[in-house]
This record gives sequence, structure tokens and C-alpha cells, in this order.
Amino acid sequence: IACLQETHLSYSEHLKLGARWVGAVHQSPAVHGKGCVAILVHKSFPGTVKLLKHDDAGRYVLVEVTIQSLHFLILAIYAPNQYDHKFFSQLVTLCGRYPDTAVMLLGDFNLVSDPALDCSGLSGYRRMRATRGISYLLSALDLVDGWRSLHPLERDYTHTSQAHGTHSRIDYILVSSSFFVSVADVSHSLITVSDHAMVMATLDVPGGLPLSGTWRFPVYLCEDPHFRTYLQSQWREYASFNQEYLSSPSIYWGAAKAVLHGAIIAYVAAQKKRLAAGILLLENQLRLAQRDYFRFPTLANRDAYFAAQASLNSLIHERTTKCYRYKQYNFYRYGNKAGKLLASMVRREWSSRHIPAIRTRSGGLCHTTGDIA
Repeated sequence: IACLQETHLSYSEHLKLGARWVGAVHQSPAVHGKGCVAILVHKSFPGTVKLLKHDDAGRYVLVEVTIQSLHFLILAIYAPNQYDHKFFSQLVTLCGRYPDTAVMLLGDFNLVSDPALDCSGLSGYRRMRATRGISYLLSALDLVDGWRSLHPLERDYTHTSQAHGTHSRIDYILVSSSFFVSVADVSHSLITVSDHAMVMATLDVPGGLPLSGTWRFPVYLCEDPHFRTYLQSQWREYASFNQEYLSSPSIYWGAAKAVLHGAIIAYVAAQKKRLAAGILLLENQLRLAQRDYFRFPTLANRDAYFAAQASLNSLIHERTTKCYRYKQYNFYRYGNKAGKLLASMVRREWSSRHIPAIRTRSGGLCHTTGDIA
């Protein structure tokens, strides 16, 4: 599940967020091009996500999530730039309607929790006001700051303002204290493409999650000259070792498909490993450059930070381009079969609304379609 803030997209423009992995989009659309919150759900998400409420002003989206034995709410928000007690009171009232359900309150709060650790340029009266909203939510809803609870003395930022030369931690994942035992980790990504870092939470699901065994040919390889050369060499090697089976085309071709399938998987795995290693190396370099720049904002450290950021963005762009080509291929494949494309999209929409099970009054689960209806 991915939560986005300040996308500036209208209701119809949210179709742009339908990447190949997205199965459902729950959004609070932008008003006059301002605000907007969206929650994206993976099409193979091993649970259910039900929309409960969204704000007409583009400030929050509330959904109900069920993953096996875990049942909780996700309230994704985009808080006003200036502290608004009415907005935070509205959040408390909204969560108060579900007193027996744990909540994960997350998003861009535009506030800091601890000015001494969470910001680099704030003082006096602004420091006092900056902590009001977070403190109010923590006490009113019995929440804990996920990242700060796991990193009590660490200094890290999720937002950087190049115009003012300041850094702050204004993006949070606040979790009900009773639900925090199910949180395995909360971490920050590097600040790369956007001026915000991603805040990521990993949940500990009892019993683990099922694995998907579906494999599809990565279409972006068709434009990779190195892959074509590699595949030709694999075919020549296969043909040289299996000349004796040319008299039996079914055996020859059946075995060839298995061999080429393995060769393609090996090539893709090597490419992913190379790309991941390059991204990891540049992330470490960017992390060091970012730390030096945050601590000592000199011109040299600033240039080193931006150079490392640009190098990392180029690899991220390469990975994004592959996803775009795959999406483009899907529409090209159904180009002369509009009915089949629409049917596929309808099935995906139907699956996001499918109810796999309901809990009966006796406390058991019912999976039969007839009984559910």
C-alpha cells in the first residue's frame, strides 16, 4: 500500500496513477489544483482495503485494511501549511468513530514533533506552535511516533527546503500503541526525486504472506541489444548440444523453451542485481553527502550532495523507464481489442471490491459465495 500527498490531481486525473502494479486507487481529489491525497493498493495485495471516508477538500483519506488476522485503519493526511487546530480535531473525531480498531495515521503533517531533533532552523514561538498538532494527536488517540520510537536519539529529516536552506522531519507514521507490536520496522528513504523522503513501515503479519508464482516476459528486453546478443548465444549453445533431437521437433522445442526461459530469468536477475547494487552504492554515497550537507551546509558539500542526487536519479529513471515500457506494451497488445482491454480493467476493478469472506455472529469465517450474498 502506497500513500501519496499533494499530488494536485483531480478525480479524473487519478487514472494517471494506475501503474501496472496498482489494483485500486482511493483518493481525495485536489481542489483548484491544490492538495490531494491518494492511497494506491497493489493488485496482488493479500488482503482487503475498503474506503470509509475521504475529505472533499483534498486533505485526508480513511480506509479499512484487513490482512489475515490484522485489522486496522489507515488515515492518510496532508495537513495545512499553517497549524489548524480545527483540522486536527476533525481527525480525532473521525478516528473516534472506530474506538475498537487500531489506526495508522500517516502523511505530511507540515509540523515537527521535537524541534530539537526534527528541524534545523526553527526557534522561539514557532517552535512551540510546531509541536502542538503532533502532541495533540499522540495524547488524544493514544498513538506513538513509529520512527522516533525505534530511533529515539537519531537525527534525520524527511523534507528539505532549498529555498530556505532548512531541513525538517514533517512526514510521520503514527501508530496506535496497542498495534505497535505488529510494526517490524519504520524507515526513511533518501530525498531524491521529490523534496520529501518516503517513510516506510513494515508490518509483521502472523503466518507470513503467500508468494506469487506468475512469470511474464519483460517486454523492455526487446529493445536491449545486449539481451538479443545474449539470447542468440544461448540458442546457439543449446542447438550445438542437442543436434541429435532435431528429428523430434516436439522434444527439441519443448526443451528449448525451458532452457530459454531459464536463460531469460538469469539475465533479468543479473540486470536487477546490477541495478540494485548501483542504486545501493549511490544511496550510500548520497546518504553520506546528505549527512555532511545537513551538518555543514557549505558550498562544496552542497555541490557534492546535488551531484550524488543526480547520479541516483539517473538510475531511478532507468528503472522507471522499464515500467513505462511494460505499461505501453500492455496497451499496444490490446490496441485492436478494445473490448478485451475494457474487460480486463473491469475484472481488476471487480477484484478490488470482491469480498472473500465475512465473519458470522458466532465468530467464525464464511467463505461460500451463496452464504455471503
